Amino acid sequence: MFKKEGTIKEIFKTFDPILVQTFAKEESEVSKRYHFLFTYLLTGFLSYRSRYPSLIRYPGAPSRNGKHLDQMEGFTRMLPLLCSWIASGREKVIETLTGEKVELEEIVRSGLISGTDTNSPGYWGSITHRDQRICEAADVALSIWLVRDHLWLDLSPKQREKIMNWLLSVNGKKVWDSNWHLFPVIINVVANALGYRNDKMGMKLHYERCKSFYRGEGWFSDGPSDVIDYYNVWGFHYILFWLDKIDPHFDPEFIRGSLSQFLKSYIYFLSPEGFPILGRSICYRMAASVPLIAGHIQDPTMVDAGLAQRALDSLWGDFISKGAVAQGNVTQGYYKKDYRFLDNYSGPGSCLWALRSLVLSFFCPEGSPLWAATPNPLPIEMADYCITIPSIGWTVMGLKKTQEIIIETGRLFGSHGGIKNYTVFHKIAEFLFRRPFRPENHLVKYQLARYSSKEPFCGLHHKKELFKKGYLNFDKQLLL
Repeated sequence: MFKKEGTIKEIFKTFDPILVQTFAKEESEVSKRYHFLFTYLLTGFLSYRSRYPSLIRYPGAPSRNGKHLDQMEGFTRMLPLLCSWIASGREKVIETLTGEKVELEEIVRSGLISGTDTNSPGYWGSITHRDQRICEAADVALSIWLVRDHLWLDLSPKQREKIMNWLLSVNGKKVWDSNWHLFPVIINVVANALGYRNDKMGMKLHYERCKSFYRGEGWFSDGPSDVIDYYNVWGFHYILFWLDKIDPHFDPEFIRGSLSQFLKSYIYFLSPEGFPILGRSICYRMAASVPLIAGHIQDPTMVDAGLAQRALDSLWGDFISKGAVAQGNVTQGYYKKDYRFLDNYSGPGSCLWALRSLVLSFFCPEGSPLWAATPNPLPIEMADYCITIPSIGWTVMGLKKTQEIIIETGRLFGSHGGIKNYTVFHKIAEFLFRRPFRPENHLVKYQLARYSSKEPFCGLHHKKELFKKGYLNFDKQLLL
């Protein structure tokens, strides 16, 4: 049952500092830290649960999609984590931080049934063109595949049919011309793996369109333009990894080869003291270690267990220490809440895509090499470096002494007004029009000449400051 928000805040006043302290103790067993993190996130998930098991009412700034879809995201984006935990053979009955014993399989089962039953008040709704439900359905499909050998089979034939009918209603629907092409693909691959009808032709067309965005060396643009960002990490390579797991014959040469190529440069983006963030959806930042964990699972000779563990742990540890996980959820910002960079399509549960690194990690059973290995250092912890990525035109520099990573994008953008703040005028517009009016800050996200792990989006507000520190690359006359 949904608790009062004030009560929940009081609960997490106790648990938030414990989470920070738990990750500050690097000498403690890594698997125990992440068991606590899982329990913490589960406690938040259950604290915000509505009267309907398929909808989670996380507090926070809403998305443009409306309250119902925001609450759906609260469930669907936590769902793969629960199913990955179950699939690994870990305990299925968990005691939350508030002392409540819960059955994970029942949470999954009741949510799936409620969300896909048209007669249920918790029904997620019919899938339409370019609908956010298409994105969420991809996570639902992955989740039922993860629990295909036990929980899925325990559902009645009618319940399974309702779930699959809802998922497959994605077929024939238009998607955004971007990483979204992968959503119908994974849904249909899962349907095929579970013995249900699927749209082979539609799946092929979506997949070929996605591959047309490939720029080489493992990098994709997010659509037909030259937009390069970290959707390579938590979008493309994450789903491609799962496609290969679900159907090893799907396109192994390209999927495995592109990940291997991607890791040759991407390994230099990670530091235990920050991440050179750029682009949109920055609140997914804790998923930054996805490619290394995926590479390790796919082929331990590609990424050894100690390095994958170090990537996972250094990022989560750094972000947790700076307040990126609070009140039982992932915050709507880079560190703490920051609406300047919160996209208008993002709601209170959207940031749970940050858990994608945990979904992969918990897919590895307790005692497996990922959890048992001694951590190995990241490249930034061993030496300075400077590498180029010709396919996307970036140069990546690492400074061991300061642990700073700098991306030189080659951009020469000239007209820039600094970071646009979230002001009272945005709030008034939101009140009047009943939808988000947060600043886009597109130029800062994509057009700077330089991005640093030490100063996310430069940490600056005025174009003169940006120029002085070298984050912009243009003539001084343009500042006048």
